[in-house]
Formats: sequence, C-alpha cells, structure tokens
Amino acid sequence: MYQPHGITTENLLRTLPDVLKQDNAMQALGTAVADALAVLPDEINVLRIYNRIDELPENLLDILAHDFKVDWWDPNYTLDEKRRVFKDNWAVHRKLGTKYALQMAVSAIFPDTVVQEWFEYGGKPHYFRILSNSPRVAQEDLERFMFIVMLVKRNSQWLEEILVSMPWHMNLYVGIACHETSKDIQWIGGI
Repeated sequence: MYQPHGITTENLLRTLPDVLKQDNAMQALGTAVADALAVLPDEINVLRIYNRIDELPENLLDILAHDFKVDWWDPNYTLDEKRRVFKDNWAVHRKLGTKYALQMAVSAIFPDTVVQEWFEYGGKPHYFRILSNSPRVAQEDLERFMFIVMLVKRNSQWLEEILVSMPWHMNLYVGIACHETSKDIQWIGGI
C-alpha cells in the first residue's frame, strides 16, 4: 500500500540518489536498510511516553517518575493524580521557584487551590499564601501538601498562611419583632 508520507520501504528507496539506484549492489543494500528502517515506526510507537500518559499502566508511571526525577512523587497517589503530576512535571521543572510552578504542582494533587503572592492580597514582601477548597489540605494530606510547597517554592519566599474553605450547610433562621410606641416604631430585636 502506497503511503505518500511516512517511513516506508518505498519512500526510503525514493531518497536514494540516481547513481546508486542504477547499481544493483547498492539497490540491494538500500532495500535491506529501508526494510530495517521501515519497521522502526512500530517500535517507536510502543516507546512513546509523553502523548500516552493517559494510557500507561500505573507501575510504569511509578518507574518513569523516578527516572524523570519527579521529586514530589508519592506512590500512594491515585492513578489520576499520578497522571496529572507526571504531565505537569516538565512545566514545573522548567519554571521551578515561580508562582506558576507552585500552582501547577499543588493543584495537580489538590484541585481548586490558588497561590497568591504578597502584592495580590496586601501581604508583606517575599510572602505568599495559598487558598484552597480542598478539605484534604486541612486533614490527612497536610504533610504531603507542605512537602510539595517546600520543594517547589522559591527559597527566598515564605508561606504566610494557608486558607482552607470547607463547605458546610446549616439552617439559619432569622426573626424580627417590632413594637409600636406612641410616636415611632422601636425595633426590639433581629438580625
């Protein structure tokens, strides 16, 4: 089957110079080399990592995280967390020490988390704070959260506070009573 693009035996033989195409020995050698190279795309396809992260098995992600030096890796992450951390790893390493890197590293495990630098909330210079809607930050995963923060943040920055908002529902009942006197109405109570 003819493929106009790609690494096929026919396409590789087309690249041989005319002088070599006329020599039978060179034609045979070119065919042998082209046949060997034509099977490489299938082998290369198996070795693809970056665009197959969502398909890779969990044990392979653990091995690759070690090989690619994902320092904040935890084998106890869920499979979805492992995939998010692995996908963000290169961007975090490229921007290490920046708000962007800290935001990416933390939100891969703790979604709905926002990093604010001091000038964004009126804090002291060189400080930052973290706002999160993830109750895991305040509960069992605080150590993991702080490990990621301390590993990725710039050494000259200081964590001022972590604000965690945990949604909960309550019924609030409000009542108002009024009492009329001779000239004006007096409010007795209410909220």
